[in-house]
Amino acid sequence: MHENREGGAASNVGEAVQDPYRRLFELSPDLLGIANMEGYFLELSPSWESRLGHTLAELCGSPFLAFVHPDDQAKTAEVAADLGRGRELFTFKNRYRCKDGSYRWIHWTCVPTEGRIYFVARDVTEQHELETELRASQSELEERYRQLEQEMAERRQAEAALHAQNEAVRALSTPILQVAEGVLLLPVIGQIDAGRAAMMMGKLLESIVQSAARVTILDLTGVADIDTNTASHVFSLVHAARLLGSDCLVSGIRPAIASTMVELGIDTSSLLTFGTLAAALSHALGLRAPRQR
Repeated sequence: MHENREGGAASNVGEAVQDPYRRLFELSPDLLGIANMEGYFLELSPSWESRLGHTLAELCGSPFLAFVHPDDQAKTAEVAADLGRGRELFTFKNRYRCKDGSYRWIHWTCVPTEGRIYFVARDVTEQHELETELRASQSELEERYRQLEQEMAERRQAEAALHAQNEAVRALSTPILQVAEGVLLLPVIGQIDAGRAAMMMGKLLESIVQSAARVTILDLTGVADIDTNTASHVFSLVHAARLLGSDCLVSGIRPAIASTMVELGIDTSSLLTFGTLAAALSHALGLRAPRQR
């Protein structure tokens, strides 16, 4: 009786040890299982049915490669061969076909032991799709960044070209001509802003020094209208020319400009003005002789 009780107690202990593992196998949300080296599943946890839709009998009744996505079969067969050669631990990822024909990404951790392959697998489809979307978004952002850099570079080149063109136009719009010995002519066309006035000033003073001009004519025939700023720039040019010893005449004062200057209250008493360039030039030819000391 005692021996039977002891034997019975030992048997119960064995069952108690085995039952938790069986319950863990049956209740685990992970995809657990055992496969043989011939490429068949021997045992699978019930979670496979709920995840893929196939019954356990269907999954165990065909080679496991039959459920693998065609693009992943070669890689899966290579992994199975490595496991058959005794590789102790192998992790990889492939796609398994569901009952409805769709595919799920499965991540495997496999250990070969005594002619069998024990594995724990997980469905990582959502994670894989998220990683794919993130990579696509990153690639899209990188491509957009490259496009923006290219656009910015092209814009900088265009701005540089425009600036060079504007400078060339400015230079062409302020020609200084020597119309006679000792006489310079600066025809003014359009409005004069601060930048253009500075360019005109620099070129005019340099030309006066180089040519030793006794007379400088500022011709406003090309100025359609005049405002306070334009008048101020003209006065500055006249004053600068006089400081270098060049008498400065202003020609091309048409009635409309004269009327505007009066309305603006611009004092022209210090200017020697002429209605036409011809009149100014005639006067200049009489002034170019050196002054008597």
